[in-house]
Amino acid sequence: MTTGYQRVLPMLILVIMIGLNGCQRETPVEKSQTSQAPSVVDQAVRQSVDVIQTPMDKARGVEGTLSEAAGRTAERVQETGQ
Repeated sequence: MTTGYQRVLPMLILVIMIGLNGCQRETPVEKSQTSQAPSVVDQAVRQSVDVIQTPMDKARGVEGTLSEAAGRTAERVQETGQ
């Protein structure tokens, strides 16, 4: 019975040490990614806003043009009806 414990105990200690060592290695990688993440996220947000903003500005311009054309058409219809 003691020979079983003599084999299992060192393996268990080895597995625990490797596991703890692996956890310590993940921490700096996560910290470095977290410190870089805001700048990457900020750039992605700015690009997304720019991609959306340009077509929206064009759409607003077209909306203004259509509004003016509708106003002119309404004036012509009123003039014709009088």
